[in-house]
Amino acid sequence: MMLSTRSGRRLLTKKRILSTLVLGLVPTLLLAISSSPVAAAQSTVKVSINNFSFTPANITVVLGINNTVMWTQNQAGIPYHTVTANDNSWGSGHLTEGQNFTYTFTTPGTYGYHCTLHTYMKGTVIVLAGPSSSTATTSSTTSSNAVPEFPFQAIAVVVITMIAVVAYAALRYSHHN
Repeated sequence: MMLSTRSGRRLLTKKRILSTLVLGLVPTLLLAISSSPVAAAQSTVKVSINNFSFTPANITVVLGINNTVMWTQNQAGIPYHTVTANDNSWGSGHLTEGQNFTYTFTTPGTYGYHCTLHTYMKGTVIVLAGPSSSTATTSSTTSSNAVPEFPFQAIAVVVITMIAVVAYAALRYSHHN
C-alpha cells in the first residue's frame, strides 16, 4: 500500500524526532549514571545478627564492587553482640539492637570473624581481587535509621537534557511540515 505524501512526511518526521531523542538521550543517560556519586559507589553486602547467628555467615565479596560489609544487630532482648576479626585486626565493639557496623575490605583473602560475647557465633568473608582495589580500610558504627543517598544530580542532568533534546527536535523538524 502506498502512503500519501502528507502522511509519509508525517511518519518520516516522527521517526526523525524519535531517532533524535534516542540518540541524544542514551549517551546523556549513560554519562549521568556513570558520573553519579551513588552509581559510582560500591554496593554493600548486608549481614544480619539474629538468633545468635550471623546470616549469611559465609559471604564472598569482590574488591571494587561489593567489598563493604554491613552487619546489623537485629536481635531483641540481647543487650550486645560484636563483630570481631579472628585476629582482632578490626571489630565493632558492642552493638545494641538496631545498630550497624560497616567494614570495607581492601586486600584479597579469607577473613574469619566472631562475636566475642558468644564465641560460637562465627562467620567468614572471602575477599576476591576485583577490577580495581582501594587502599584505605574504613569502619563505622551507626544507627539503622540513616537516610540513603539519592542521585539528585544525575536526575537533574537527565531532565534538563530531555528538555533540550525535545526542544531541539521540535525546532528542527517543525520547518519540514
